[in-house]
Amino acid sequence: MGRRSRWAVWVTVACLLAGASVAPAQVRSRVQMAGVLSYEQNLPVFVALARGFYEQEGVEVTRLVFGSGGAMRTAMMAREFDFGYFAFVHVPLARLGGSPWKAILALHDREIFSLVVRNELRDQVRRVEDLRGRAVGFSLPGAGSWMAANVFLRKAGLDPERDVRFLPLGGDPAVIYSAIRTGRVDAFSAWEPTTTRVLLEGLAYALVRAWADRDHREWYGSDRALSLMLVTREDVIQRDPDLVGRIVRATRRGLEGVRATSPERLATELMDHPRTREYFSGLQRPFVVEMFRKIRGGFGTGCISRRGFEAEMRLAVQYQVVRQPVSFEEFADTRWAGACP
Repeated sequence: MGRRSRWAVWVTVACLLAGASVAPAQVRSRVQMAGVLSYEQNLPVFVALARGFYEQEGVEVTRLVFGSGGAMRTAMMAREFDFGYFAFVHVPLARLGGSPWKAILALHDREIFSLVVRNELRDQVRRVEDLRGRAVGFSLPGAGSWMAANVFLRKAGLDPERDVRFLPLGGDPAVIYSAIRTGRVDAFSAWEPTTTRVLLEGLAYALVRAWADRDHREWYGSDRALSLMLVTREDVIQRDPDLVGRIVRATRRGLEGVRATSPERLATELMDHPRTREYFSGLQRPFVVEMFRKIRGGFGTGCISRRGFEAEMRLAVQYQVVRQPVSFEEFADTRWAGACP
């Protein structure tokens, strides 16, 4: 089985952005990007695509490929992609695995993973400790959802391998939604669009609310976290630092667009635009507006926070997600986005 086929089985969304490029004479670089279908992660990218920010930098994004975080990390380590959008844990795991990744732009400054529980268990599961003996789902080992689930359980005194049935479901939102609806899992370490969907439909309630300041501080140890980022590898930086800078600038303008645009207007723009509407297929506008409203507080300026890095690394080491820490200097290259406290 070839490298591409090994990870392609996990791909949930892969599309050619046909007809979306600028005139060939204007294109200086063509890139593919990898990531997870997470609106907290991809919203700045979608805005940059819809508003032509990449094209203005001479970059044609020929393909976005979304799958589970672990599968996409493997593909990027294998140099199938030079750029991707990933949760924090992937950078130290890649570096410790021999692939020198660098975070080059912060995409979301709050953790995105909430712990949702099937609504039928509302009277039985009132604390994370009450999940003992039950089925707790996450995406895949080594992904951000897996890291968050480990933190929730271990912080509550539960061993994921002994005290619960710890179930990987992959990164497909439809599969995750079905697992919660049918009772295959009792709880799940969820991100968007799953979190808002199961809450609005009354299928689940949130035991840990990543969007709430109190819960964020209690479970993640800080009101801020270096949750999601644009990453590349050191060899890409050495080969073409100008390209890295152009992609950072375009994506950063997408971040600015998210912060400057109301959820209502943003939902209309992205759901109607030919570059981005497919990523909202099957979703109703009121749902999308509510989702955007819930997550917009986590979008910052793109600078890479040392405090956010330290909060995430502390959790990763304390709860045995990574075997050893990496330094901020190993983790990030701040020459384009800058470092912040």
